[in-house]
Amino acid sequence: MSDGIAWNQLPEVRSPAGRTAAELLDRRARRQALSGFDPVYSDIVDYIVRCTHRIWEEKDIGLCRTHYADSCVMHTLNGPSCGLDNVVQGTLGTLAAYADRQVIAEDVVWSEDRPGLFYSSHRITSRSTLEGSDPLYGDACGSAQMATTVADCMVRENLIVEEWLFRDNARACLQMGQQPGAVARAQAEVDRQGDPARHQWRSAWIDHVRGFEQTWPDRSHPAYGPARLLHTAWCQDLYGEAASQVSPSIEVLWPTGRSGWGRGCWVGCLVQLRAMLHRFGLAIEHWCARPLPNDEVAVALRWSACGVHAGAGPWGKPTGREILVAGSSHYVLRQGRIVRDQTVFDELAVLRQVHGGSGAAAPTERAA
Repeated sequence: MSDGIAWNQLPEVRSPAGRTAAELLDRRARRQALSGFDPVYSDIVDYIVRCTHRIWEEKDIGLCRTHYADSCVMHTLNGPSCGLDNVVQGTLGTLAAYADRQVIAEDVVWSEDRPGLFYSSHRITSRSTLEGSDPLYGDACGSAQMATTVADCMVRENLIVEEWLFRDNARACLQMGQQPGAVARAQAEVDRQGDPARHQWRSAWIDHVRGFEQTWPDRSHPAYGPARLLHTAWCQDLYGEAASQVSPSIEVLWPTGRSGWGRGCWVGCLVQLRAMLHRFGLAIEHWCARPLPNDEVAVALRWSACGVHAGAGPWGKPTGREILVAGSSHYVLRQGRIVRDQTVFDELAVLRQVHGGSGAAAPTERAA
């Protein structure tokens, strides 16, 4: 996936894991070639962590104008957002509702895909209190939420030119005292009003997944094993074969509180999603890896999946709607085996489709 530097070069440009905020934000000399980047940034990890801190915690929202391209596109499972002005207004709106938002960097897995074109997969935990007005949860109520987010960014010359955002919004919804199903139904009701053409982005994304021609990392790349395992499990339904290649004591952290230890928990998360979606399609769209301390390796996979909601599960009675899921999986490898899988996708946005939102029509609705 990369014509730039090898995945294990520049080990000094390392993960924020285990480092204090004071250490991460301490100014240091530049130690990576960053053509066109502001002098304050020493390397691509520093750029991601520091500009996120400046915008979200120091509240210098105007820095979006010097850190996002005019034509940037932000992809979420609720639809794309295009243009710099939408980035600025979206950030203003979020901080108006959650002014005390804290953004804690857990990892930044990155690659230089072409000279000067960087890709980062930034995993964070954010904590915030509803002190303003949120379109989903209403006016200020003092409720707090803490959720995991992964932001995958393509960066060139100090500007984010494209971003894919995944957040565990269903978990946040529960922490706000709301039921994800009820919130999703309300969203879907609004979606069914107005011009249905505004939902064409979802059909185009599903078509992309259905027509995707999968390529693979080089066998020497750490992402090769995780990518193959994910494909073996979800596309070939060989879960035992896939699980035999992960640690027996793997730590599993998936959306909406799916967490635990061991191969059974890992297989259970994969099977649960796959069993609800028939005619399953998968596209593993990007991978990157970085060395970690203690001879471990961090791997990040960005993927999209789709299928017909025809199986029983936590999304309720099968609807026959074609559902789109998009997420990021962060793995920790030790001696080539996965010892940790932290997967993030927006299950609230999935439920919105299950209830007929985002243009997800049932077969009878499509025929009509």
